[in-house]
Amino acid sequence: MTSVQVTGQKFEDLIARHGRDVLWQESVRCSCINLDSGQPRYGCPICGGTSFVYEPALTCRALVQSVTTTKDYLAYAGMFEAGDALMSVPANMYQRTPEGVFDRSGWEPVPMFNIGAGDVVTLTDDEVKTSEVLMRDTELHGRPADTLLNPKVTKVLSVRMHDPDTATTTPYAAGDYKVQGATIVWIGNQPPAGAQYSVMYMHRPVYTVYAVLPRPRHQNNQDLPRTVVLRYYPGGVIHEHGVDTG
Repeated sequence: MTSVQVTGQKFEDLIARHGRDVLWQESVRCSCINLDSGQPRYGCPICGGTSFVYEPALTCRALVQSVTTTKDYLAYAGMFEAGDALMSVPANMYQRTPEGVFDRSGWEPVPMFNIGAGDVVTLTDDEVKTSEVLMRDTELHGRPADTLLNPKVTKVLSVRMHDPDTATTTPYAAGDYKVQGATIVWIGNQPPAGAQYSVMYMHRPVYTVYAVLPRPRHQNNQDLPRTVVLRYYPGGVIHEHGVDTG
């Protein structure tokens, strides 16, 4: 029988060619946590009550797959949910030029190789459509006024107000508002203060690292890629102000 030797560098070359760039934000437990209950302080100005503080975002290369297309699904099926993904992170990757192109003449360590549970990963080449209801000039679930749940907004498709008492719909034109980050800033016609209105928009999917799969990573004096389970939560992180997006 022929023995097949798989090297870490072959994995890394595979990820360079077939992987995708993601934004990785390392998480650190906030010092506000109550050591007896394990709960964060409500309204903490550092973590926003999420219990995590996030480092500035770094662009890294990884291989992201649906769990149902991998053999790991059978081995760890009990821990997966619909929508989960597996991400393989290499220990090293080709160096990048200032233009962002891979330079295959040299390698450099990948900071995301130290990824762990609670870290945040954003897919920068994908979009998800969501609609939600906001209240004009009113904080909602701990978010600033007129701020959408999902932080990485790419495009607002429509803004409108439905009045069930008069059975009318009031659409708002693109010139009535502008988008700053995930916040709707009104500059023209607008709903009355306190009124509910609907926003349909596109945003980057943001995942949280749910678990690091236990498997041998150090073989033949080399580091093989680390594999983690990504879980999608609407909003990604509850409080965007607790995240430095870089």
